[in-house]
Amino acid sequence: MNLLQAPSSILRSAQKSATRIPQNLTAWAMRSPERLRRTMNLWPPLAGSGIRITHISEDWRTARIDLNLAVWNANMHGAAFGGTLYATTDFLVGTVLARVLGKDFEVWTRTGTFQYLAPGRDGAYLEVEITHELENWVRETIAEDGYCNVPFTAVIKNRDGSVVGIGQQSLHARPRGGGKRTAAPQQATHASGIVLESLATTLIWHVFKDQPEISTVLMSEQRRIPDPREQMRHVCEQVLKQSDRTREDLLALDIPEEYLPAV
Repeated sequence: MNLLQAPSSILRSAQKSATRIPQNLTAWAMRSPERLRRTMNLWPPLAGSGIRITHISEDWRTARIDLNLAVWNANMHGAAFGGTLYATTDFLVGTVLARVLGKDFEVWTRTGTFQYLAPGRDGAYLEVEITHELENWVRETIAEDGYCNVPFTAVIKNRDGSVVGIGQQSLHARPRGGGKRTAAPQQATHASGIVLESLATTLIWHVFKDQPEISTVLMSEQRRIPDPREQMRHVCEQVLKQSDRTREDLLALDIPEEYLPAV
């Protein structure tokens, strides 16, 4: 290598090393909940938005995010920007789920939605919990199908208990490196999460599209119910009460019987 080539080679080597910094930093931070909490709180997109992780349990199962507003991160109405509220629901759930599952698995967000219900003020927060039941279901589904699309509902609240907004996420969990998918995954035959929420909305539209005085109220009620399963149960109950549709009609639309009122 001559002297003219040396600076270019050094520059390429430095650039290659720089691209590995985020990956190396992430691996270092993931070694403990407290280290991850402190590291993430220094990350500019979160710190600049007033988002702080205030707690991650030692077993990674519970975590809390607080949203603190200041002059530089409030909108013209003195509340949190919509994108900031969505970001609060987006980044932590998959991270802690991945840590609960262990290093042999990887998790990321496939898609998400957010319902804006009230202004996010100083002190708004989100609590995340990965229960043993959820973990077991994810592991069992991965064992059967080769992957798992995990529905998760995230509810942001103000300190007075009022609900700021409800995020619905679909996370993708799989063995690290991809694993082996089955030809006909069982989970694909059961609507859940965002898909179930959309199915409930479609049912309202299908039944009450010519009765806006009913559909408007029912859609408003639906969007304030955090759990998509409870949304569907509420919608099915109201359809049977306020229309001439029967249980058989709903079953014919492939509405799972578990969401219909008990006979």
